[in-house]
This record gives sequence, C-alpha cells and structure tokens, in this order.
Amino acid sequence: MNCKQCGGQYCISVVPIFETLSEVQKQEVSQMITNRSFKKGELIFLAGDVNGNLYVVKTGRVKITQLSENGREQVVRILDVGDFFGEFSLFLNRPLASNAKALEDTEICMLKGSAFQAFLMRTPEVMLAMMRQMSERLENVERLLGDVTGKDVGQRIAAYILQNVSVDSDYTFLCPLNKSDMASMLGTTRETLSRKLSLFQQQNYIRMSGRKIVVCNYEKLKAYVQ
Repeated sequence: MNCKQCGGQYCISVVPIFETLSEVQKQEVSQMITNRSFKKGELIFLAGDVNGNLYVVKTGRVKITQLSENGREQVVRILDVGDFFGEFSLFLNRPLASNAKALEDTEICMLKGSAFQAFLMRTPEVMLAMMRQMSERLENVERLLGDVTGKDVGQRIAAYILQNVSVDSDYTFLCPLNKSDMASMLGTTRETLSRKLSLFQQQNYIRMSGRKIVVCNYEKLKAYVQ
C-alpha cells in the first residue's frame, strides 16, 4: 500500500460517516483522497472558490469564518479531527460561502468531488450519515442565532461554556478558541468577553487558567442563562 492509500485509510478511520463501510468500500474511498498539509494560520480555501471537493480534518483544527458587510470576521464553527467541510460546494456546485483556515498545523484529506458523489449514489448509508451530521450543524447554528438575538452577552457566554463543559471531566473544558475568535462567534468584542469572564470568576461561577475553564457552580451558571 502506498503512502497516499495509507493516508486515505487513516482519514476514513477517524470519520464517523464511514464507520459502516466494508473494507472494500473503505479501500475505494481511500483512492479518492489527496492529503495536504497547512501551517497554522494558512488558508485552506476562500469564500468564492469553486472546487466541489469534500475536506476532512486528519490532524489539527480548522476555523470556518465568514465576513460581515463591514468586513469583520465572524467565526461560524471550529472543526476537529474527523469533521468534514466544504459539503455545500460538493452538493450544490456553487462557490464556497465561507473561509477555512488552519488554527494550528493541520493535515487535510481532500476527497475528489465527482468520484465521491458517484460513491454516495451507491452507498445511501453514508449519505444519511452526512445528512445527520449536517442537520446537527444546522441545529447548532440555529441555537447560536437564537442566543445572539434572544440573550445578552453574559448569557451567551455562559450558555457557550455550559454547552461545552464536560460533566465527566469535573466540569472542565479546554476552549479551542482564543478570546478574539470566541468573542466573534458569540457576537461581542474581546474586551466585553474578558470583562464578563472576569465577573464570572469573581462570582465563583467559573475558574480559568489560560484556555482551561472549570465550572465551579454549574447550577448558578445555568440559572444565569435562564
């Protein structure tokens, strides 16, 4: 097996939508994959590009952003290992609406669009798995939009923390975003975000160390959102 195939097989192993494939099907998909590496901060694609390919995060993390009318960057979502993106260009054959940038040194598996579309026609279980994941993303976007329009800044920040904290890890999570990106995603400024996080610490709702956030009083933070 050559290096390209090895990389393709690894990508398939970390992507949930390929879990149900047979070994023969996995081998077929691996033949469609091209591996690419990106340095931290390097653009993977820009809004307006047309390529019709599907991208999978092999290692690292990717930031998906859009530009507002005033030219301000809006963080849409953060992708981790196994997440896929670029699906709208793949299915609709339209220019990409978002920018994708490596948040750290990142490896990407790129599936050739035409070959992958033909594969999807023969494997409806993969298509359904993709639809489920895309539906979850849409639900998250709708929830975020609801928070932005229906909650104040402090409530949005508290809701984001509660959505991401791990109960199984002592109410702790490592925020994948710096404060600028976190503020962008939550529709506020870095300065306001910092003030609210400091207030939460003073009230002993949370404890922070760098990007590590520990929820000290889950119930009070939950009540604050409501």
